[in-house]
Amino acid sequence: MSKVLLLPSDHGGGRGHVSRCEYLAQKLCSDGFEPTLVLEAKHFKSSVNSGGPDRVLLDTRSERFEKYQFTKPFKPGVHLKERLYKRPVFMAFDGLAYQIPRDGYWTPKLVRSRFNKLCRIIESKKPDMLIGDTHFLTFLLGRKFDLPVVQITRSAGFPPNPGFLWWTQDNAQYAAPDFLPPFAPLLDELAINSIGKAEDLLQGDLYLVPASPEIEPCGSGSNIVYCGPLTALDHNTARVPFFEEESDVTKIYVSIGGGADRGQEKKFFDRVLDLFKDKEYRVLVSTGKRVKASSYKNKAVNMKFRDWVPGSAAVCQSDLVIFHGGYGTTMEVLSAARPSIVLPAHTEQEGNGRRLEALDVGRVFPPLQKPDILHFDWPLGEYTMGVCSEMRWDEDAMFEALPQLLYGPAFDKLKGISENLKKLQTLFNLARVFSF
Repeated sequence: MSKVLLLPSDHGGGRGHVSRCEYLAQKLCSDGFEPTLVLEAKHFKSSVNSGGPDRVLLDTRSERFEKYQFTKPFKPGVHLKERLYKRPVFMAFDGLAYQIPRDGYWTPKLVRSRFNKLCRIIESKKPDMLIGDTHFLTFLLGRKFDLPVVQITRSAGFPPNPGFLWWTQDNAQYAAPDFLPPFAPLLDELAINSIGKAEDLLQGDLYLVPASPEIEPCGSGSNIVYCGPLTALDHNTARVPFFEEESDVTKIYVSIGGGADRGQEKKFFDRVLDLFKDKEYRVLVSTGKRVKASSYKNKAVNMKFRDWVPGSAAVCQSDLVIFHGGYGTTMEVLSAARPSIVLPAHTEQEGNGRRLEALDVGRVFPPLQKPDILHFDWPLGEYTMGVCSEMRWDEDAMFEALPQLLYGPAFDKLKGISENLKKLQTLFNLARVFSF
């Protein structure tokens, strides 16, 4: 088995799914496989001149016309029923079903169109195996072409037993989208009758968990492989001038991620400035080009704002990290053995922060406001989500947590977690794991 087709979810704000698959594709190349990455326009354009593994464009431009239909709604989509006067600072939801409308799977026609495009790519590339990362068509393509399917997964979306809101019993607060009808005709055609929840669309023959069991408790079994982070762990050599300056003061790195799409971003960075200005910390803030860093020039002697910072290096050279809770950065702080504080912008990021908190190596501070209910219309009816519009955290608890994380037992625990992750990554043998 040598040819591998990788299908990362190409939607949402960040590059997490794509970055994991790019790393895995590089590793596949090194180990004698022939990988091909399937990317939509956004990430295909940004990586087309980067060299490395083969990439192919999944061209979805025609969907702007294909979404029209002869019955109401004539132009299907997702519509907010209430008027928002402020961009949300936090979105609350309770499962992966919400990614179905987000990813554009609005009607059977659109699902079929995307599926047929992927079929043509498979017929052209003739892979021996498919690898998906939260891509809702990978499992169905494997069934159609009788190909083994590997799914990169986490406990939040693990198909046999997903645990999205694992830290709370409040699982019935929101009405999830009815995800099944857009896929129903295709499922009937493929004689698949095992889909009872959105996560079932992410079934596979093998589950690849890019973490350790203590971080992502998906269980054990011959079809579950904990491979450690699907990212390089040696980026700590890049220069971070502000942290290189000689000082005995604690160094804090703040980042919301390049694709976080956090509402009220200017207000977020203003709040970070107010929180740490003139405090006994050296604080480096990456705005990710969401806000011009130059607008904060000379606002605080102990703080530097930059449009871009080499994130992995900044994590490694800091003493503590404050971030949004994205999975990529979560694995970076654990691999680098750095304590952290998470200020999440949505529930999935909160879940990552809750995991760090459960491991006693971090704290999470969602907004203090109780979410208001938002109602959305899409072709299959209505669904709801929660929304917070006020940027208020428990700042007293946050500053109390800082010395506890910096001088408490977190570093010893992080050292063991980091060593385990690196060991799993080193022992990850592709030829052995992918020997179907």
